[in-house]
Amino acid sequence: MVDFSIYSQEEKFNNLYLSEEIFDEELKDSNKILVRIPNLQKPISDVMVSFDGQNLFDKETSQFGFYFNLENLIKSFEEKQDKNILIIAITSNEKRQTQYNPYPRGNSKVCFKHLKKIHSEFIPAVIENFNLNTTNAKRHVLGASMGGLMALKFSIINPEFTNVICLSPAFWYGFPGILKDIPNIGENTFIHLYTGKKEGHIFGDKVRNIFPSEWKLDFSTNDNFYLSGVNAIELKLSENNISHEYFVEEDGLHNEEYWRKNLITYFQNN
Repeated sequence: MVDFSIYSQEEKFNNLYLSEEIFDEELKDSNKILVRIPNLQKPISDVMVSFDGQNLFDKETSQFGFYFNLENLIKSFEEKQDKNILIIAITSNEKRQTQYNPYPRGNSKVCFKHLKKIHSEFIPAVIENFNLNTTNAKRHVLGASMGGLMALKFSIINPEFTNVICLSPAFWYGFPGILKDIPNIGENTFIHLYTGKKEGHIFGDKVRNIFPSEWKLDFSTNDNFYLSGVNAIELKLSENNISHEYFVEEDGLHNEEYWRKNLITYFQNN
């Protein structure tokens, strides 16, 4: 049984709850579950599972000073579209590059175990603790960067999560593994894919010095490399007739400020 407590005494967080630390023996690090409880007087219309939960609601806990400010965004759409949205978010930790990589060139057991645990233990713990009924809810999974890879893989493993929000996926982790996995996406799945044209700033060196040329991506600039990698994902989605939409932001950088703007587009369309 997982214990939850009130996230904060601040009124703006009065519907947020945070679990105790959940220790991963193999990883030797822990995660927490952050829950956004909707209006319990109404049926839950949507369930959204998210990765990097510490970056969703609270600027103080965000990793790099940017955050989604998700509560304000969700409230506006709940009012406009008569929605009632439950968020179940998993925080990441210092071992993120291992735990959040479903396509490594080496051992992927840690990541797969984490994904399965979210579905088999974390989500049921939230449903049971708060006595929620999500039977008829539409299911979404949200992730950005490495979380974008996790969102895709989570949907493949758990195909009832038919709506995938994949923002600026960090494709170079285990590339081209993600391309090989795309045919395994469920036939009823819809992918919302996004990237910016100025995301190459995250690399510490010129990409041609870091990644193998046989990937046949655009190594002319770091920005073009990032865009070409996500373009390759979109092309593979099209080749496999997977329902999707693709957005590219001309000035988009690799952070939650731009991802939030695009998430508004997703809510407007879905």
